[in-house]
Amino acid sequence: MTEGDYILGKKPDREIPADQIGRLELPPKGDLHPGPGNGDEAGGRTSPFWVKCWSCHQYLTRPLSPPSEQAYTCPNCGAVNMI
Repeated sequence: MTEGDYILGKKPDREIPADQIGRLELPPKGDLHPGPGNGDEAGGRTSPFWVKCWSCHQYLTRPLSPPSEQAYTCPNCGAVNMI
């Protein structure tokens, strides 16, 4: 897996207003090998945007829409990840 396959979340260095924090999602339950590079491009579906949590190091997905938030909350550990 290469660095370009995902965004490494960073620990916030400043206070971020709650209305500017989005929410990351856990990979689908049927995904036996979650993480970048395991998308379904061959099946015609686009890969999600992957973010690696700085705290628990789990790969999570970000909504496919352009990022309007500057940070996202990890559903696994609750850490805020700046991207």
